Amino acid sequence: MEAENFSEQDKELLLNHVTNLDSNIYCLFNLPPEVVAVLFAYVSRSNLTFRANLLKLIKDEELDMALASKSTAPDYSSAKEKAMKFHDKWVVGYGHSSVAEHAVASIALEDISMMASKFIADNRLASYTGKSSRYQIYDKNHYYKPKNLMNSKHGKMYEETCNELFSLYSKMEEPMKAFVRENFEKPPEMTEKLYESKVFAKTCDIIRYLLPASTHTSKAMTCNARVLEHAISKLCSHELHEYQEIGKKMKEEVQKIIPTLVKYAGEKPYFRETNKELNSFIKERNPEKIKDQNKPVEIVHYDKEAEDKLVAAILYRYTHAPYSQAWSKVKKMSEEEKNEIYDKYLNKMNKHDWPMRELEHIYYTFDILMDYGGWRDVQRHRMATQTNQDITVKHGYEMLPEIEQAGFKQDYENAMNKAKEAFLEIEKEFPLEAQYVVPIAFKKRDLFTWNLRELHHFIKLRSTKHGHASYRKIAQECWKELNKIHPKLAGYIKVDLEETGWH
Repeated sequence: MEAENFSEQDKELLLNHVTNLDSNIYCLFNLPPEVVAVLFAYVSRSNLTFRANLLKLIKDEELDMALASKSTAPDYSSAKEKAMKFHDKWVVGYGHSSVAEHAVASIALEDISMMASKFIADNRLASYTGKSSRYQIYDKNHYYKPKNLMNSKHGKMYEETCNELFSLYSKMEEPMKAFVRENFEKPPEMTEKLYESKVFAKTCDIIRYLLPASTHTSKAMTCNARVLEHAISKLCSHELHEYQEIGKKMKEEVQKIIPTLVKYAGEKPYFRETNKELNSFIKERNPEKIKDQNKPVEIVHYDKEAEDKLVAAILYRYTHAPYSQAWSKVKKMSEEEKNEIYDKYLNKMNKHDWPMRELEHIYYTFDILMDYGGWRDVQRHRMATQTNQDITVKHGYEMLPEIEQAGFKQDYENAMNKAKEAFLEIEKEFPLEAQYVVPIAFKKRDLFTWNLRELHHFIKLRSTKHGHASYRKIAQECWKELNKIHPKLAGYIKVDLEETGWH
């Protein structure tokens, strides 16, 4: 690119905020998020570079950056105030909400329930990292206690049930480590440190089933202001008090760095009233009569012309003809010709590659029944469209064979049965709060609609033998169901169908 004609003084000012002055690609730093959003908003109207526009903002005092020397921190108070006025006019006033996507916040959420954590992570366009139940031991009796429930006649039962679950969780930790060591010897080539870390992870994998959904966890979330406004509104509109409080606190903290762009986040009557009304309406007119259906994975809808549609999409990409012409051509192709196109399109992928976008035209809808613990990992595949049901005890629970082999079958069953009784009793008065008492071993349903490209990613990642047995089974079953109806397409997906072992 042609070098920009900046004075030495201009360069010194800019280097406080850009990573270079001579490349066409650079990063911005040391700027408040709302100021970044203003700067990026100018690109649609200005023919200047981002660097030139930033310099203009500084020198014209349009945002009054009040830059200090390198030895002291700049004062952005005036700039932030003027950015707020800009956003009030253009984002709030005129609805240019895409500008809000350039203001990003990173939020730390601690001591929230596992339930709340997964509700927050239901927002697709954000980045998350959470406390792992596979690599950490959770603190005993560290869980959420709903105030309305604790102040009711059910409070004692709720607390006793959760405490007993945590007691057994703690009681099983050391014996289960010993069991794992006894049954999975250290391979000669493995270091002692790595072996112990694998013993610990395997132990956590087994005993985590006892953790109730109320268990306190932590979540790190990074997203833009547009996503945040929606996320906060969903939380504030939920019937559960914990979610409402999280939403209010998130807004309060986010407004300290992005004061304008989440200003109108809050309770949305549409969310709250629609959910409440439909919940009552459907249950009154459709009393549940659950059939004994324990199949973990079932494809309930799929495109019966998926194979031809994929070939047509590939042809369309590499020509200039309309899609109708590609479709007509595919319909006249032999199976050998179609297979040749599949091979050329998909066969060169190595283990680090992912397929190209034409696979996104193909969709499959899966009804999945799995334990809540494993679902917490599957739910992370947010590119899928998901409709998930509330936590319940109606579908039973999972018990890994290691629990029985280690001699804890009776203790485990007693704990699950007590949790089930507590749920059924609390549910009569507090149907939503009752979910908190359910251990993550209990199964729940979720409807997933995946495109074929995302299925490649999900099955390849979650079927690996390094994963937890729960979601490995689901990934394997998804592949098997797909293979029944479209074996050609399933054949290109990397899947590990081996039984779980010591890895």
